[in-house]
Amino acid sequence: MSENFNASEFSNSTKRRLPICFCLDTSGSMMGNPIKQLNMGLSNFIASIKANDDTKAATDIAIVTFGSSVEIVMPFGKIKDEGLPEISASTTLTPIGEGILTSLELLNARKEGYKELGIKYYQPWLVVITDGAPQGPNSMANMELAIKACNELESEDKLVIFNIGVGSSVDYDILKRVSLKREEPISVTSGDFGKLFEFLGSSSSSIVSSGMSDDALYNLDTEPQGESVDVDDFFKFMEE
Repeated sequence: MSENFNASEFSNSTKRRLPICFCLDTSGSMMGNPIKQLNMGLSNFIASIKANDDTKAATDIAIVTFGSSVEIVMPFGKIKDEGLPEISASTTLTPIGEGILTSLELLNARKEGYKELGIKYYQPWLVVITDGAPQGPNSMANMELAIKACNELESEDKLVIFNIGVGSSVDYDILKRVSLKREEPISVTSGDFGKLFEFLGSSSSSIVSSGMSDDALYNLDTEPQGESVDVDDFFKFMEE
């Protein structure tokens, strides 16, 4: 069994699980209001998960950040009563690829743990949020490895990807390649984080409680505006 998997978390429960890994940019450009809004959005997301009996029992969450280094801020496991550790931003480096690869390792370890215990699971979610482009040692090489790994998993229906860009400094060409199924990355501002995490919370509830298909998280009938899909257009479609 993976060293990241604690069977005692599940007791005798065999409820189908939805593993979600957030892969978050903590580079210097996220300092100030963006990181504050990101922390608030994450906290509200966790609160919404805990407030719903179905999602509380089924949703497993991990958080990985990438900045001066890649850190597993919150590994998969029980959500502590005191809430999330606060995420901070303070560096110019943006090792997106390494962050994604670490997130995929966590998700894979979680899946292997489920299998060993005979627990069924929904397609894992990888939520990547960045406001920049790969920067740092080996950043592009790692990014290419991450893109390849994501594309393989997604094409085999083994992963749902939310590739989300914050603001106008994002390398949307690179971010787009992370997902083969999403026509364009989702574009948000830091002011949209509340709406974004509310959507992710309601979508996880729909997957767990209502049997919404994973394809519904990709199939947009709105035309992209340039190199990304505006978040309001994305939400408008999802609400129809």
